[in-house]
Amino acid sequence: MSLRLHFASLSLGASVDQQTGALSVFDVLEEIRTPQLPIQMQSLVLALSLEKTTRFGFNGKMVIHILTPDGNSQTVGNGDLNVAAEQKRMKAVFRFGGFPVTQAGPHRFVVAWLDGAGNKQGEAILDFDVFVVNEAGQPGGAPVGPAGGGERPPTSH
Repeated sequence: MSLRLHFASLSLGASVDQQTGALSVFDVLEEIRTPQLPIQMQSLVLALSLEKTTRFGFNGKMVIHILTPDGNSQTVGNGDLNVAAEQKRMKAVFRFGGFPVTQAGPHRFVVAWLDGAGNKQGEAILDFDVFVVNEAGQPGGAPVGPAGGGERPPTSH
């Protein structure tokens, strides 16, 4: 593998300082509690820090899927991923505005990076749970939906 994952997060906000390259992550997301579904997340951010493990450049692609509690998989982002030979580390921030959440239960983001031939070189898996809560703000039990037992969606996609 020519790229190694150092850090990955799912949050409501993140930034990379242009002068120092420092990555800041705000409001890390582990669960969503809402009185009703569906909802639109005003901001949802995936942040990654990757290290190139060879002296050569990397030219490939990044693909982002979401796996929902009903077992469905949907591609929610993709694009070219190019790291120059002289660059050792890379930070990536993916912002989703108006991201729809339609089901309660366990959700999984899978961010995979592929080489130029389309072979998977690595992936980051980021999980979060969605709960429908009563008016007092307490969950009404386990996540509601087909995967309601709390099991994670399968990782294959």
